[in-house]
Amino acid sequence: MKPSDQQILPLALRAHKQYPVAAEWYLRGWKPLPYQYAFHQFGVPNVTFIAGIAAGKTIGVAASYMMDCMSIPYFKALNTSVTAKQATLVYDMMETWIEDNPRVEPMIEAMSLRPYPSITFKNYSHMEFRTAGTDARFIRGSEYDRINFDEAGLDMTGNIAKVLRGRLRGTRPDGTIRLARFDVTTSPTDAPWLRERADRGTRGHPDADLRLYRFMRVETYDNTHLTQLQIEAMEADYPPEMIDVEMRGKFPDYGYSMFASGNIRACVDQSIYDAAYIALNPENDNKKDIKPGYNLGEDPRHGIFKIELPWIPGHVYVQGGDPGTENFPKRSAGVVMVFDVTDMPIKKLVYFDWISGKGSYNPFLQSYKYALKKYDPILKGIDNTGTQKALDELAFENHGIQTDGLNFGSEKQSMLNALSLDIGNHRLRFPPIQGLLKQLGTYTVALDKKIAQDIVMTMAEISHLSRYVPAARGDKDPPTKKSNHRSRQRTTRSSRR
Repeated sequence: MKPSDQQILPLALRAHKQYPVAAEWYLRGWKPLPYQYAFHQFGVPNVTFIAGIAAGKTIGVAASYMMDCMSIPYFKALNTSVTAKQATLVYDMMETWIEDNPRVEPMIEAMSLRPYPSITFKNYSHMEFRTAGTDARFIRGSEYDRINFDEAGLDMTGNIAKVLRGRLRGTRPDGTIRLARFDVTTSPTDAPWLRERADRGTRGHPDADLRLYRFMRVETYDNTHLTQLQIEAMEADYPPEMIDVEMRGKFPDYGYSMFASGNIRACVDQSIYDAAYIALNPENDNKKDIKPGYNLGEDPRHGIFKIELPWIPGHVYVQGGDPGTENFPKRSAGVVMVFDVTDMPIKKLVYFDWISGKGSYNPFLQSYKYALKKYDPILKGIDNTGTQKALDELAFENHGIQTDGLNFGSEKQSMLNALSLDIGNHRLRFPPIQGLLKQLGTYTVALDKKIAQDIVMTMAEISHLSRYVPAARGDKDPPTKKSNHRSRQRTTRSSRR
């Protein structure tokens, strides 16, 4: 260790209260904002950090964990989330501080991306970045000093959080006691366990236990590195009803939504995501063992934008689509969805594509045609109203697509009612898709023209068309792919009645 390291590195330890000095020296001049400093310094085992967009949550986590690993020998840390991309975002940020940094690179023993990203330090500290899986199935059996559960609000039941808390225990190889700190960092959601955890860390709350918990809420406006123009551009993406949630970090009040939050949570199925992740990321890192038929697309800010499961022979599928030319997550972004309806009334999502159209309908049409070919749905819908009236003709001429067109003007309320019944009776199964959950949670007919609702409308198509599946089958046995075509021709007329 260099003389400068011997002098500066200990400043990162909480007891010395000089974390900003150490961070600035090692992390290319980065200085923590007051709330990022407070996040690092908390001396309790449970910290809840809820923030608006661009509030500096992720970089604050990355810096804090980086300095812990560098300054505490044998420190073991984990950054995890319900999706792999979100779990590795902190790794990407740390990597920029490590590469070609003469003050940090000499402290790094190794960096690896397989089977999941990890960083090993020369002081024997180690940090992993990996998805948690259903009930933290991928994390069991390990012990850590510190765990950050990023975008934890997408864990609707809190079961992942419970298991992760149990991984924080024991002693390090040098005999020192592990820190055992569990950080929950997330944008706000209506997950009940998250609100309860925040209440325990809120001074003055009847359920507060400040010996074990701390809660901090940070608004987008608290990030002094953002310009006024940047903030105004963010505000323009949200109606006033959503700014409190997205930018002020306040817990959502979805009481006005058409779909009850408890019923939405009951439809979330983490195992759908896990199946795709496992298929695409074999433990032995052998590309030959990647299973065909799966696909995953993730955005670090908006979560899952694409997920695809294999077609299963003998299964029955229903497809829906809402054309658009915008880029997700904006209103009028195209959406294509396919549900497996073999075990009616349960409907399981097997294909979801939230499309960036970049001003063109072609990406939507290509995705829609791809899903048609792969799943050969017994029924298929597309919105053929408004500016999209010409799409039926355009699709047929340029892409060879035939659909059971749905008129949102005359059938919209019936379709939404069908979706409401499916969600209310917990008949849908979908992974924790952030955009899907937000659109369902905020949808009302009154706000239909103001907020993004393309995913909601596509799901409404699915629920509406699914009512005609028994008639389309013609018998109790699942149809073969050949009989699907005959059934579909019979049901095109009935679906428009």
